[in-house]
Amino acid sequence: MQLKATYGSIWNIAYPIILGSLAPNVIGLMDTIFLGRVGEIEQGACGLISLYYLVPVMLGLGLSRGAQILIARRAGEQRDERIGIVTSNLLFMEIMGALALFVVVTLFTPYILYIFISSQAIYDASLVYLEYRVYGLPFSFFAFVAMALYMGIGRTYIIAWVMGISCIVNVFLDYALIFGAFGFPEMGIAGAGLASTIAEIVATFFALAYMLTDKHIKKYNIFKFRKPQFRLIRHITVISSPLMVQYLIGMGGWFVFLSLIEKMGERALAISVVLKIIYTFYSAPAWGFASAANSIVSNIIGQRKYKQVLVAINRSTILSFVTTVVPCATLVFFPELILSVFTKDIAVIEGAKSVILVLIMVILACSISNVIFNGIMGTGATFFSLVTETFSMFVYLGYAYIIVNALHLSLSFVWGSEFVYWLLLVVIGVAYLKSGKWKKVTV
Repeated sequence: MQLKATYGSIWNIAYPIILGSLAPNVIGLMDTIFLGRVGEIEQGACGLISLYYLVPVMLGLGLSRGAQILIARRAGEQRDERIGIVTSNLLFMEIMGALALFVVVTLFTPYILYIFISSQAIYDASLVYLEYRVYGLPFSFFAFVAMALYMGIGRTYIIAWVMGISCIVNVFLDYALIFGAFGFPEMGIAGAGLASTIAEIVATFFALAYMLTDKHIKKYNIFKFRKPQFRLIRHITVISSPLMVQYLIGMGGWFVFLSLIEKMGERALAISVVLKIIYTFYSAPAWGFASAANSIVSNIIGQRKYKQVLVAINRSTILSFVTTVVPCATLVFFPELILSVFTKDIAVIEGAKSVILVLIMVILACSISNVIFNGIMGTGATFFSLVTETFSMFVYLGYAYIIVNALHLSLSFVWGSEFVYWLLLVVIGVAYLKSGKWKKVTV
């Protein structure tokens, strides 16, 4: 399937991803709402340990994104047989990676968390949540295979269906298992971890069933038994490794960021967890258009239409900003109403209100920078993206560390480090695109 850099084509690819992105954010939203009724410690611990859990998950996502670039490129070249081969080998790599990471997370998490968490109550609650959540790891990795395939060929609506099912199952089980409703046991924060894992398993089986019956992908012979092609695996690894490290740094940076805030107190952490959920929810359009830009850019290069690359990125950026700035108006006019959904604690609401304007600036910066940066990834320049991400993250965390530990300023200044991060990415990204060096990258 050959894609075009039109507004309509970009929108048709992006909107299912946006809907799919909203689902996990709704899951995080409901976790925060429900656990906010259980206690401040449970709410803060869930927000912190969820980010920790996403660190190994991002390795699987980075691997799939590298394969997605290859799939989109082969789709642009109209080489269908290679799409199936790439997907089959990605499936093998994801399964092996998930099993290895499951063992690592299970064995070493208590020692890692001990280094970063100072509150014993939050430490204990985090371990309880992760005890049930870790079993969802292998299922996440299989879902990434389906995402890489369908994003790569431009048929993204299945992602919205899978994530929607996951959301519905999770919300029901969250309420049932956290509070002991409908005859289920009352498990508190452990129930939130178990609910998320079950929802992930259900969504994965739905995705598998869809792939087995989807006549549009039968020509790829994805589930045909093939011996692993280690030359191709090495090629996928070369493309994916910078992305895996980049996502690891990105999600690890969020974990370190919240662990720095945790040093400011349990209330500061609870406020920031609420802000993080709002941030990810309102940034869903940016992630959707970023993924669309990634696939379209790679596909267009496969068609050798290099002049359309900057057109695709520019149009994706415009759509991302417009669809982000309108919802942000609700944060301007109704901040207290929105915050009250997450918590009834007046102190937490007032503390979060003081950061709202900074948060809006961060969200809008993300809507521009994220799309441009993912467009660069679509060219195959994954090593450049890794270097840029590492540099920006170093500055970002260094800024946050100084604000928290040296200057002892308010949360508004700490959250300002996110704006610095996105500003650096967009300045460096635009300079790279204008240089034309991306045209020399081959995948």
